[in-house]
Amino acid sequence: MELQKFLLEPGPGSDNKHQLVADRFTVPDRWRDVVDGKNILIVDDTWTTGSSAQGAAIAVKGAGASSVTVLCVDRWLRHDWEDHRTLIDTLDNPYDPLICPVVGRVCSRSADFRLTRV
Repeated sequence: MELQKFLLEPGPGSDNKHQLVADRFTVPDRWRDVVDGKNILIVDDTWTTGSSAQGAAIAVKGAGASSVTVLCVDRWLRHDWEDHRTLIDTLDNPYDPLICPVVGRVCSRSADFRLTRV
């Protein structure tokens, strides 16, 4: 099976940074048949609020994707870099993978999951 790769295009809502908007991205017409009924993997190279990844998921689901998985490739933060320090210093809650970074509460889809530490 051949892996189909494509880029989403900015949608009308692409100017709404760090906010979840349904029209942040759009699936180009030439890729809609590739998306329809398929399981889609979105690779996101930045993760701050999660709104871009969620916006991308909304776009491919709207184009007919059967399921969507998001893989976030994180970045290395350095406290000695001022712009990184500013972000790091605002983080006052421990990381919880079940908390939606956009709305700040348990995501409805993750409500049935429980974390087990091994």
